[in-house]
Formats: sequence, structure tokens, C-alpha cells
Amino acid sequence: MRPPEPVQVTEAFGLGRPRGPLSPLAFGTSQTWTLDTGAGRVVVKHVPADDWRDAFARAMAFERRAFAAGLPLPRPVEPVLPGLGFAAELAGSGLIRVYEWLDGRALTADDDVAEWLGGTLARLHTIEPAHRAGPEWYHLDDEPRWRAWLDQGERLGRPWAAALHEHLPDVLAAAAWVERGFAQAGDFVLTHRDVEPWNVRMTAAGPVLLDWDGAGPDSAGLELAHAALVFAQHAGGAAAFRRTLRAYGEHGGAVPPRTPDLLVRRVAIRLGRLAGRLQMSVGEQPLGPNDRETLDRSAAERLAGLKQFVAEVRATR
Repeated sequence: MRPPEPVQVTEAFGLGRPRGPLSPLAFGTSQTWTLDTGAGRVVVKHVPADDWRDAFARAMAFERRAFAAGLPLPRPVEPVLPGLGFAAELAGSGLIRVYEWLDGRALTADDDVAEWLGGTLARLHTIEPAHRAGPEWYHLDDEPRWRAWLDQGERLGRPWAAALHEHLPDVLAAAAWVERGFAQAGDFVLTHRDVEPWNVRMTAAGPVLLDWDGAGPDSAGLELAHAALVFAQHAGGAAAFRRTLRAYGEHGGAVPPRTPDLLVRRVAIRLGRLAGRLQMSVGEQPLGPNDRETLDRSAAERLAGLKQFVAEVRATR
């Protein structure tokens, strides 16, 4: 994928003429830039969705409903050329999205967003029910998949292969717990699925939730518990966790009971990210901005620490 030409973007999204080049903004899962145009500054985003176009289209349709419901998210710019939902397909560059620019900054430890987080999740979880749980990578209770990655890793001489061989029972036990926890949750809704501190931008009008491209079905209660915990760890501690849950209930959400499975989504995400690292390492997914040596080392460390991580999650109350 090459970056789009500025004029490709402005023509595809009806933004007048470009007033400068694309300026790199970030490169995580997706690469983003800023661009000054005749219609103002915008954020340009490449979404590498070739292998999940249908899920991406559904995510954008849900994002449209969330925006119409008044949820705090960036205003997407509609393409004027035929595309896929909010995305235009540009020659040589793939699926490209555009958002109006938001003046703001990243969250800091001084930002108290507990009430905002609880209220936002409560509103988000009322938009549309779903019939199953979670992103596809939650469904990792599949021993042949892990053994296939192990075989590939050993054949390619990847540094994490020995750790996967040693800790495969830990992986499968954690995956089985995830499957049981989600099956028992039952409160499935369409939602954002990546409510993390790095996806919130502070603006003059308040916090805004970014990056809706992975939206889809999940457990409302498990997403709430996970988000409340990670935001409390970022700022506010146990008091912030409790205030998030209280705000969720005050805005009409059903606060889940404190059960041993309440934080199982933490393990689901850890396993999903581990699986993603293995897939990138063996060539099933592009590396993107990642360095393979660093990626392989991280995968080995996560495998070695998985059993302890699961024990800590189980012990969290």
C-alpha cells in the first residue's frame, strides 16, 4: 500500500483542492495522516480491511447509528465517489477514510472521565442487541489453530516457538475460560469493542471516542468491566472504577454482578493480541509498522507470562 495522493483524497471526498501534502499522524493498526484542504483540516486513514470487508462495512453501519444517536465520536466525511460505507477505494492505496479534524489531546492521569465513560457505554449499549459475542479473535478455543502456528513457528525457527510448545496447555486453558465466560454473559450488543484510554481524545467539548472500525458484537457487561478497569488503572484507581459502574447504572445500563468471570475479557484481549503477533510472525498478516524481532520477543514474553496474567485477572476484585 502506498499513501494516497492528496488530490485523490480531496476528489473522492469532495473537499476542494488540497492545500499541502499528507502529514503523517500515527501508524498503529492503521496508518493516518492530516491533510489541509479547501474544506478545512481532515484526518485521512487507511484501513487494511481487504480480508474483512464485510465486517468493516457492518462496523461503519453501526458507527453511523452511533453518530446519529449523539455518541461522542469524530464526524466522518462521506465519500462522493462510490465506495464502502464511509470509505473510498483509491487506486494503489486501498480503503481510505476521512474525518473532520478534532482539536484536542491524549488522555492524561489528571483527566477524570469515570462518569463520562459509564454514561457513554450505557448509551452505546442501548443502540442494537446482538446474537453472539465478541470479535472473531475471541473464539480461540481451537487447539488445531494453535498447533498449526506452533508447527509454522518451529519450521521457520521463530524465537517464540519453544515458549508456545511449553505453554500451549496454559493457552488452551485460558481460551476455554474465555469461551465459557462469554457464553455465560449473554448480554450481547453491537458496540465499539476497543474502548481504551488511547482511543479517547480530550477536546474543549469533552472526551471523544475514536477508532470505530472494529465495532461489532460483544458482551455489554464484560466490555463495561474491562473498560472501567483499564481506565481506572490509567487514572483514578478503585474509586474511578466504582464511579464508572455507578454512572453506567444511573444512565440505564444493567451493571453486571461481581462474578469470577467478570474480567475474562482482559484474557480474551491478551490472547487475541498474542494470536495476532503469531500470525504476523508467520506471514499470515502483514507486519505493518512492527519490527519482526521485537514482535517475536514480545510473543515469547507474553506466552511465558500468560499463566500468571490469568491468575492475576482471576484474583482481581
